[in-house]
Amino acid sequence: MRKQAKKQLCESMEYLIYTADTIGELLGRLGREQAMDILVQMQELVIHAGETIEASEENCAEIILKLENVCEIIYKLTTSLEDAKTRSNLLKELKAILAAANEEVQKNIPGKLEILFLPYQVSMWDSLESVWMAARDRDDIDCYVVPIPFYDVLPDNSLGNIHYEGDLYPDYVPITSYLKYSIETRRPDVIFFHNPYDENNRVTRIPERYYSRNLKKYTDMLVYIPYFVSEEGGPAEYQCYTTGVLFADRVVVQKGSIYEKYCRVYTNVLKQNGLEGKLIPAEQKFLPLGSPKFDKVLNMKCELENLPEKWQKVILKPDGSRKKIILYNLSISPLLENREQTLKKIDNVFQFFRGTQDELVLLWRPHPLLIKTIESMVPWLRDAYMQRVRQFQEESWGIYDETPDPNLAMVLSDGYYGDMSSLVTTYRETGKPIMIQDVYI
Repeated sequence: MRKQAKKQLCESMEYLIYTADTIGELLGRLGREQAMDILVQMQELVIHAGETIEASEENCAEIILKLENVCEIIYKLTTSLEDAKTRSNLLKELKAILAAANEEVQKNIPGKLEILFLPYQVSMWDSLESVWMAARDRDDIDCYVVPIPFYDVLPDNSLGNIHYEGDLYPDYVPITSYLKYSIETRRPDVIFFHNPYDENNRVTRIPERYYSRNLKKYTDMLVYIPYFVSEEGGPAEYQCYTTGVLFADRVVVQKGSIYEKYCRVYTNVLKQNGLEGKLIPAEQKFLPLGSPKFDKVLNMKCELENLPEKWQKVILKPDGSRKKIILYNLSISPLLENREQTLKKIDNVFQFFRGTQDELVLLWRPHPLLIKTIESMVPWLRDAYMQRVRQFQEESWGIYDETPDPNLAMVLSDGYYGDMSSLVTTYRETGKPIMIQDVYI
């Protein structure tokens, strides 16, 4: 049974006990019609309690039997309203049985938490996965993973195509359709999410019903875990007070200076906007627990035979030995800052690795939102960029990674080359070499 449902059930039982204890004199003074109304309401409350228990619990026969006895006593009361002695004895018996039933509910019906995970892009699922894994194995928790749809944001800030990636999650993650899970009705005890921007995202945007301010209406604990990880300098300041951060009850962040930056910037924002005392203070909101993204990359295994066949052909030498694999990552901000120069750099990188393909494999994994960002913010670069993508795919001496999970590339590769991004922070956990590209070299 849901923890919230058990709480409501116990409150109903305690109300019935209180009523049985205090209603004696009242029943004697009221007219028959009014007294019957009270007893009917008690009867309905008992029946509802029984139905709630039967719907969620298997071994509940003794409790149900007690509630059936309660219903029988209430019926006897309706026929004994004018007999004060009989009425008094029945009410004492009623109170005793209700107290015994309530004690059994308290002891024998576990109150389960319902936890909802709301990812949207499957490539960002690693920011929630280890938390979900820890929760799913507990008997006192029911978990639901409900991927939500998202829209492309067009250059004029209107919404474009809608996407849904619920069918791309790993087989071991049971998915519940967002069409079948009503947050408003179920009111989960805890909600975890990783999209903090709501209507302010300029590349992709989730439906308004999933904005953090709306989620907060239907849960007692809204938890934001960033989809990215940060270097020692911490995230950009605006990321410390996005709408997701402001509305969340808890925000899981990395330790040390990153935690300190979140606290400092967030606290300053509260002071500057007169929000002290209205929003949760930093020391309560931010939890320096690290990032699930680190858990994912450190625990993941990658066997060559499990890779796509075309990847294996590129990776293996004619003698069956394995080439070195370099993960090449293009991120969003450097491209927006350098634009045409980034395209020249891509050409230079291709030229180098084309000439070393007997020993090295370039595993090119652009940021999953790179193409959408180009289309939304620098659309005149799209054709030139896509021409390079097609060229790389057609020449087939490297690997173009469009898989939903970035951790596969990090685990498979022997080194990192590319832009400075949150991927670098995660990659550093592997202990493999890293080299940051300079598009002007």
